Amino acid sequence: MEMHLVFLWVWMGTIALGMFQMGFANVMFSSVAEVLEKEICGEETSGSWVCGGENFRSIMTTTVPAGAVFGALSGGYLVAYGRRKAILGMNVVLCLATGATMFENVIAILIGRIFVGYCVGVLGVVCPMFLSETSFVKVSGPVGAISQVMITTGNMIAYLFRFLTQINSTDGDEDLERTNSWRYVFMIPGIVALVQSFLLLLVFTDDTPKYYRQVRDERRARRIESLIDPDASRIDLMVGDSQSIVEEKVSLCQQFSPKYRCAFIVGCLLTVCQQLTGINVVILYTSQIIFSSTSSENWKSMEDQEFTTIITCVVGLVNFLSSLLAVILLKKFGRKFLFLVGNSGISLCLLALGIYTVKTDEDNFVVVFTLLFIVCFEIGIGTVFFVYISEIMTEVGISVAMAIIWTLTVVISLITETMIKSIMQQGIYFLFFGINTLFLLFIIFFVKETKGLSKSELKYLYSGSSVTYNPIAASRD
Repeated sequence: MEMHLVFLWVWMGTIALGMFQMGFANVMFSSVAEVLEKEICGEETSGSWVCGGENFRSIMTTTVPAGAVFGALSGGYLVAYGRRKAILGMNVVLCLATGATMFENVIAILIGRIFVGYCVGVLGVVCPMFLSETSFVKVSGPVGAISQVMITTGNMIAYLFRFLTQINSTDGDEDLERTNSWRYVFMIPGIVALVQSFLLLLVFTDDTPKYYRQVRDERRARRIESLIDPDASRIDLMVGDSQSIVEEKVSLCQQFSPKYRCAFIVGCLLTVCQQLTGINVVILYTSQIIFSSTSSENWKSMEDQEFTTIITCVVGLVNFLSSLLAVILLKKFGRKFLFLVGNSGISLCLLALGIYTVKTDEDNFVVVFTLLFIVCFEIGIGTVFFVYISEIMTEVGISVAMAIIWTLTVVISLITETMIKSIMQQGIYFLFFGINTLFLLFIIFFVKETKGLSKSELKYLYSGSSVTYNPIAASRD
C-alpha cells in the first residue's frame, strides 16, 4: 500500500474513534445493568424515583440517547469552529462525564451518562463529516464505512465486558469486585477520549480541506490534499469544488430551499429507514427474543446470564465482521445497489422469522435468520447510510439526521419490551417486514447513486440542476 494511503487510513481511524464511542456508549449499560442496580440501588429498589420498580434500567438505558439528541442538534453548528476542535472539545467533556460516572451515586451516574450521550451525539455528526471531507473520490466509500465499523467495534467490546461483570459478580469479594467491574466499563469512554486527543494534538494536527476553504485558507487545504493524495489530477477534482464550498454553510431554514430540500428529505427518510429496520430491537433484545422463541432444552437449561452473554457476544461478532465486509463491498458496488440488496435481505429475513415462529418450533431457524438479518443490515443501510448522508447533506442536515437517529433510539428502547409482550415475536417480525417493504420502494424510486461522483457532482445530484449525471459510469469507478 502506498504511504499516502497508509497515512490517510491511520488518520481516519483516529477520527473514527469518535464513532467507537457512539457504539460503546449506546450499549455499555446492558453489560453492567444487573451488577450496577444491586450496587447502587441495593436490595430494596423502591427508595428513590430512579431505583423504584423497573425505573432504574429504563431510565439509565435512555440517558445516553436522550443526551445524544441534543448533541446531534448542536453538532452541525459546532463544526463551524473546526471539525478537529469540536472533537477535542467533546473529549474534554467526555473525560469529565466519565469521572462523574465513577461515583457510587445514582444521580452522579445519571448526569454523567447524559453528558456522555451529548458528546456522543456531537461526535456522531462531526466524525462522519470529517471522514467524508478528507477522502478523495476513489476511497470515499471504504473510508466513509469506517464509521459503522467502529460503531460495531464499540458494540462488540461492550458485549465482551459482560464476561467481566458476570465473573466479578460471583467470585471472590463480591461487593468490591462488583463495584470495580462497572467502573471498568464506564471508564472506557474517558480512556478512548484521552487516546484520541493525544493523537490529534501531537500527530494529526490538521483539519479537513473543506474547513480550511470555509475559513479561506487555501494554502493549508492544498497541503492536506497533497498529503492524502499526491496525484495532481485528483487534487484538481477536490480543489475544483472550492468556489462553492462557502455557499454550503447553510442554516436549518435553508434546508427547505429548492437547492437543498430534496437531499435533506431523502437523507432524513433514510435515517428513519435505518432505525425502523428493526435493528435496535435485535441489538437490545436479541437474547430475549431468541430465548422466548426457542424450545430446545439445551438453550433453556442455561443460566439466564450465561445465555444472554453468549448470544449478545455472538451478535456483536457477526455485526463487526459484517461491517468489515461492507467496507470491501463499497469499493466494488454502488451505494444504491447495496441499499437494495441489504434491505431486500432484511425484508426476507423478517418474513422468514415471522413464518417460522408461527408455523414451527425449529429454534435453529430463528438463530440463523436473526444473524442473517444482522449481516444484511450491515452490508446495506447500516454501513452505507453514514457514507451516503455525508455525501449528499450539509452540516446542519447531517446534524438533524443524527438527531432523528437518537430520538428513534430512545422511543424504540422505551416501547420494544412492551411490544414483545403485547404482539409477541412473530408480530414484531411481520410489523418490521411491512415497514421495510415500504422502505425498499422508497429506495428504488427516490434514492440516487453517488458512487464515483466528485464533490461538485454530488452537490447538484438532488438540486434539480441540469448537471449531467451518469450512474452507470459512476458504478464503474
